[in-house]
Amino acid sequence: MTKLDIPPEFSKYLLTISPSEIKVDKEDIFYRDKYNELINYIKIILTGSKESEVYNYIEPKGTLLLNVPLGTDVIDYVKLICSNYYLEFIELNNTEIFKTPYDFVKNLNNILNSFEKDKEEDKKRLILINQKQKYIKLFDEKSLLNTFFNNFQYNHTKINFIDKHLILIWLNYDYEEIKQNSEDLYEVFDLFIKIPLLNKMERDTVLRNFLEKNANITFDLNAIVNQTESWEVKDLNRLLKIGIFKHFLNAEINEVSNEITNVLMSLIESGEYIPTEILKESKKQEIHDMKQDSIPDTIIASNVNVIQDEITDQKAIINEIKNYSISEFMLNQLYENAASKNYNELLLIIDKLNKKEPIEDNDRKLLAKYPFILNDSPNIAQINLEKAKKRVDMMKQAFGK
Repeated sequence: MTKLDIPPEFSKYLLTISPSEIKVDKEDIFYRDKYNELINYIKIILTGSKESEVYNYIEPKGTLLLNVPLGTDVIDYVKLICSNYYLEFIELNNTEIFKTPYDFVKNLNNILNSFEKDKEEDKKRLILINQKQKYIKLFDEKSLLNTFFNNFQYNHTKINFIDKHLILIWLNYDYEEIKQNSEDLYEVFDLFIKIPLLNKMERDTVLRNFLEKNANITFDLNAIVNQTESWEVKDLNRLLKIGIFKHFLNAEINEVSNEITNVLMSLIESGEYIPTEILKESKKQEIHDMKQDSIPDTIIASNVNVIQDEITDQKAIINEIKNYSISEFMLNQLYENAASKNYNELLLIIDKLNKKEPIEDNDRKLLAKYPFILNDSPNIAQINLEKAKKRVDMMKQAFGK
């Protein structure tokens, strides 16, 4: 952990992790398309200058608001960005906040304003405010986001995060709260990104990736996809881990096969595992019990039939899988990774492919690391690789490397 150069009465509410201390495996991240907007925003803030064209239209403040479902891997993704782009990662110290919640809320603006521009010119930091659900009761029903809106909007000395070499990312889980503050939204934040729940195809991809990485484990993919509507990445991964654990608890009767479909279905149907987003919705449901009780049984039955029809539409699922391809965002990230590590070697291999020359064993081994290159024609692959190299060089130049 790194110490912050701010007054101790404020620094106790924050924890800092240096880029080298961040331990996140990029293979564990599910790269959904909306993450593209997140990383591109950070890139613009890090590499932009007032001579950039974007400043002709907007004066960025270095503030980003994210609305996400519970159970996403967005925090791990932000940490991975910090690790790759040499950003100090700053988060809230919940241990101290729970001790003196009133003092924390009262001084929120002062805490953020106490940061000074780091003496190291190239050193940049990212602070993540993870607005946990438990904060609602902790702060006597006061909205932490609303408090920040008021402090930022009406304070005579507004915080300029960019001047302080800071990027603020605010994580919110309640869209209704954002709507209530929508009038002042873009006065406070540069950008608002709403990350939706995983859809059926994305859940299929998460589960399929797990099967590919764990060849000894098997389960009915379609059955689990259909039973996990509204589930998020971490819920799916936790379900699989718990299911495998329970499977091996009965190892004496499971020596023949590692097929865990029945175990997973039992966890879901029995309620022994409750996914985070459904748990959140169930709490909201308690408030509206009377309204829900008044819904006629015929309407409920009709809705159940519609859902069952969707689940049994196997042809639609198969077509979705057939049409699935790597998103442009994911492809860009893959090419950037390849360009940063094996740019020159890959250029030579692509040139051989273009000329239809034979490739050697070492070439084949390298292509095995970056198989996506073979999805493009050699000319397109070369263009994509060169563009990726330029983006990588731009980021290195921004940090003086």
